[in-house]
Amino acid sequence: MRTILYCSILSAALFGAACKKSDDRTDKAANQVQKAQEEVKDQAQEVRDEVKDVKAEQKDLNEAKGDLVAARAEFSAATKERMARFEVKINELEAKGDAKSKQAATKLRAQRTELSAKLDTAGERVDSNWDEFKTDVSAKLDQLGKDIDAAF
Repeated sequence: MRTILYCSILSAALFGAACKKSDDRTDKAANQVQKAQEEVKDQAQEVRDEVKDVKAEQKDLNEAKGDLVAARAEFSAATKERMARFEVKINELEAKGDAKSKQAATKLRAQRTELSAKLDTAGERVDSNWDEFKTDVSAKLDQLGKDIDAAF
């Protein structure tokens, strides 16, 4: 009987210890799942924030593209107006009638035509080299204006 009693106590002790280990494992697993859920929630919030940032940056990019298109159109219009004035002056120079004036007018008209062809490519310029293009065309326009004034 003592043996049965000892075996019963020993079995109860082992059974209780085994159940407690299972409860500890379950608690640890539940804590890990809860931490994982919190991490997923945090990551989801970060993704939502990133999406908002991307949308804001896309909006800024679209506005900048619109500004660039407007700047290109404004520059092209101003340049074409200037070129039209140059054409009038070249025609006046040619109307003088002497050979030197006609030769100068022909040379200046060739410069104006070359510059006009370059200006026609303004729409093809990418954003990164627009300022360089604008500076180059402006410098050539200024030089053409000086050359026309010098011919008179």
